[in-house]
Amino acid sequence: MAWVGITNNPVWEYDNTPADPGGPSSPYYNLWLKQTNGIRTVTYGGVTFEVYTKCRRVGSTVETMGEISKTYWDNQI
Repeated sequence: MAWVGITNNPVWEYDNTPADPGGPSSPYYNLWLKQTNGIRTVTYGGVTFEVYTKCRRVGSTVETMGEISKTYWDNQI
């Protein structure tokens, strides 16, 4: 597992190798299967965007604090 800084966002980082949440019996397994290197591609209403799937604040030891839009942060200047 490696926590990597999010581009254009100095406050958040993401796990680029999230572990299997526990196989098919886990309610998170199907979402985990849809991600690659900690990033899930989502298509909603004909629009495709990417999401960092396991995020936390830089310096935190919390396992995860949720998800963050990769598409949004990639487009920030």
